[in-house]
Amino acid sequence: MTDHPDFSVVVKHRGRLPDPWKWEIYRAGRKSPVKQSDLYFSTVAEANRAGRKALGLFLSEYQDEVSPKVGRSKNSK
Repeated sequence: MTDHPDFSVVVKHRGRLPDPWKWEIYRAGRKSPVKQSDLYFSTVAEANRAGRKALGLFLSEYQDEVSPKVGRSKNSK
């Protein structure tokens, strides 16, 4: 799952050749990234692919934090 209305992957030129590209994950309404790559990539496509994969992982962790626990009720033993 890499589609979410509040999060997006942006690839930016942040380094020097031969690997100048980094991905960054932004949340809607924020100016700074909530997560960014530690590694640099040689192409935009490589950075975007890695960023979308990281976004999927980030969103699965995010969903775990915001979703209520399913199958648990107050009366469960």
